[in-house]
Amino acid sequence: MTTAKNHLQLSIDTLPETVLLPGDPGRIEEIAAFLENARQVGNHRGYLTIVGEYEGIEVAACSSGIGGPSVEIAVVELKRYGVRRIIRIGTSGGVGKDVLPGDLVVLNGCIRYSGAADLFVPVNFPAISDFRTALLLEENAKRTGVPVHFGIGLSLDSFYATKTHLVEEGFPSMIEKDLTLWRNAGALQLDMEAATLFVLSSLLHIRAGAICTVASNLTQNIRPETPPSNEKAIKAACDTVKGLYNMDERGTRQWGSNG
Repeated sequence: MTTAKNHLQLSIDTLPETVLLPGDPGRIEEIAAFLENARQVGNHRGYLTIVGEYEGIEVAACSSGIGGPSVEIAVVELKRYGVRRIIRIGTSGGVGKDVLPGDLVVLNGCIRYSGAADLFVPVNFPAISDFRTALLLEENAKRTGVPVHFGIGLSLDSFYATKTHLVEEGFPSMIEKDLTLWRNAGALQLDMEAATLFVLSSLLHIRAGAICTVASNLTQNIRPETPPSNEKAIKAACDTVKGLYNMDERGTRQWGSNG
C-alpha cells in the first residue's frame, strides 16, 4: 500500500494519464462495464476510483461528488498521480429550448458561478475546455445517434438556487430569475461542476473536456420520471480517450522522425 495523497487515498502511486470524472460514485460501475480488467484502486470519502482498459488503452475513472468544491479536490489530487487529461461524464438540466432529456451536451466553456474557482483566480478568468478534447467528444457523441449540442453551459455551486420550488414557495434566489437571460444568451445547460473543472485544469495544465446527459429541461419544466441512461455519454467519452491517445501517438512518431 502506498502513502495516501490526501482525500483520494489510492492504493497505487500513479494513474493512467486520462481519467473519466463522473460525479456520482454509482456511475463508476456503469463506466466499468465498458472497460476490461477494471479494478478498484481507491474508495474514500465518496471518491471511488478504478483503473481498466478500453480497447487496449489504459484509463481510470474517479467519482468527484457533487459541486465545484468536491471537483476541486479531485482535480488537484489527480494531478499528483500523474493525470494529464480529465473528461467529465455528467448529468445536467437543459436550459436551451431544444436541449431535452436524453440529449448530449459537449461543453466548450462555461458561464461561471463557481465559488471554488473564484478563490483561485478572478471571475474574468475563462472556464474553457481543451479544444481537441471538445471536438473529439462532439464527433464521438454524434455517432451515438442522439441529438448533440455543442457550446457553453451555466455552471454554479448550488443545486436548489435554480429550483427554489423544491425548498418552499417564495424562497430567495439570486440566480433563478436569470435563467431566461442566460438561455437567450446561448447557454445550453446547467450543471454544478464543469466550470471548476475547466478553471482548475487550466491552472494545472490538464487537458479537460465535459460531456453531459441532459436529465431535464429547467426552463420548460420537463422532468421525466425515469432518468435517461448515461450509456451514450460514456461510450463517447471512452472513444475520445482512444482518439486522443492515437493523436498523441501520431504526434510522437512524427516528432521523432523529424528529430
